[in-house]
Amino acid sequence: MSNIYFAGPMFSQAELAFNETAADYLESLGHKVFLPQRSGFQMDQLLQTMSQTEVSRLIFTRDYENIQKNDLFVIVLDGRVPDEGACVALGLAYASGKPCYGLKTGSRCEFTSGNNPMIDGSLREIFLSLEELQRLPD
Repeated sequence: MSNIYFAGPMFSQAELAFNETAADYLESLGHKVFLPQRSGFQMDQLLQTMSQTEVSRLIFTRDYENIQKNDLFVIVLDGRVPDEGACVALGLAYASGKPCYGLKTGSRCEFTSGNNPMIDGSLREIFLSLEELQRLPD
């Protein structure tokens, strides 16, 4: 099975819970998942002992290293626009030659035609439910 970097927003209890549910589901399929909120750093905790600049650099470096280590990249696309940090991670994964996939369980979009073309152009496929993630390559 694949090692997956899972990127999504992490700013509300609902977002954090959805990310955990999705990662747990992928792990139940046999994949290994790097979930930044679980395996990375929490910004609010780091800011208690480090400057904003130090925290930003540490988080970026940790996430970039883990994008490189994983086989696949999955980004949550829910909301009017996807999370900007997740979009940067998508760009890094795509530029590194990683197969990138989207997960969009809602219908809200900024563009009437769908997602921003720069996002769609980076993705091999967009899955519309957790269950569709079963089609990810091994």
